[in-house]
Amino acid sequence: MIEITIRLNTPDSARRFAGHLRALAATEAHRGQARQFRGTARRLEQLTRPVLHYAPRVRRPAHPGIDEGAVQRVVAGHQPFPVLSRDEARLACWHLTQRACPAPEIAARIRVAQRTVHRWRAEDRQAVTA
Repeated sequence: MIEITIRLNTPDSARRFAGHLRALAATEAHRGQARQFRGTARRLEQLTRPVLHYAPRVRRPAHPGIDEGAVQRVVAGHQPFPVLSRDEARLACWHLTQRACPAPEIAARIRVAQRTVHRWRAEDRQAVTA
């Protein structure tokens, strides 16, 4: 067994090297060595994957009604955006969807995850078709 140490200067070169290791594993006749190459490539890809930073949960107001002024401010795009209650955020999402705003923009305005916007849109479509 021969062990080597490789120093890679950039994440891009590490990703390229991982690709070379995967190609080498595909042509390797020895199964154990191919598995080692694939494992090393997988580890390199994990190390170079960008870190996901989730925003902390927003403390939403708990008032029972809907503040139409706050919703319209978000829909109109007037900065700074107020923090909306869950019902207000859903209403603002509906208004922005009607205006054909993309999901990332809606998520940023109402301070929710993009998947929440997609889920709300799907639920609204389902309610309309049902």
